[in-house]
Amino acid sequence: MRLLEKLKPSADLLESSGVSDPLIDAELLVLHASGLDRLSAYRDNPEIDRLQKAKINRLLKRRAKGEPLQYIIGHIDFLDLKIKVGKEVLIPRPETELLVQEAIKTVRGKELGGTSNNINASRLTSHALLNILDLCTGSGCIALAIAKELPDAKVYASDISATAIKYAKKNAVINKIKNVKFLKGSLFEPIRKPILFDLIISNPPYIRTSDISGLQREIKEWEPVGALDGGEDGLDFYRRIFSEAGSYLKKSGKIMVEVGFDQAKDVARVATGYGFRKIEIIKDYSGIERILKAGL
Repeated sequence: MRLLEKLKPSADLLESSGVSDPLIDAELLVLHASGLDRLSAYRDNPEIDRLQKAKINRLLKRRAKGEPLQYIIGHIDFLDLKIKVGKEVLIPRPETELLVQEAIKTVRGKELGGTSNNINASRLTSHALLNILDLCTGSGCIALAIAKELPDAKVYASDISATAIKYAKKNAVINKIKNVKFLKGSLFEPIRKPILFDLIISNPPYIRTSDISGLQREIKEWEPVGALDGGEDGLDFYRRIFSEAGSYLKKSGKIMVEVGFDQAKDVARVATGYGFRKIEIIKDYSGIERILKAGL
């Protein structure tokens, strides 16, 4: 059997198992198992031996059971980074890329006194005085993407999950980023004062507990519940973050958080209740209010 002949039966298997994008997933899994890039596979269409076929079938079986494609392949592209993911680590989403982009624009605008919206502009040459904190870092994608763009800044990142911290540290090595310090602990707990931050950023758990059972099976059955569950109203972590953030933020600093699709106004009230002002809400690519930015 040639490689491309394996695509249709693979897609048919995934479709019958309820996978939403069966052909795309089948192609990615077949290519991953064969070790070929897309161009080489379609150009050469090589024969696959018994071992390669067995490997493809094993991967397809995992996907058919609902395991996320990113866990099977083992990584995901996040901005310009390759982020390793696996069980017990939340898979980064595109809206979180927007959070990082907005954070970098905020930092650059503050330092330069400008309002540039171009994330690809020449990197600033000195961020030695910048302290940045990423709460609920998970795979480390936010902290690492910011650290890459601001190589002289000191970036700290915390997570209560030892597994998440392990993945985050691996991702720092994979992407050759050295200006991030990963700390195990809940939110601000592992941060030792008197460190004050120019920017505090977080993509915390924000799904309402009652809504978790209605999520896609790839999420509810595979991704870590602790990284999803934001409590009865989805706001538990925002209350905890904003109640303490003022003690860790410089007077001119900013806090930025990702929020659920209908939570922006509620999170804004939480922030205001803890003394934060200058509330700004930023919409994502779909027009959903997705990011909240605030200062003291």
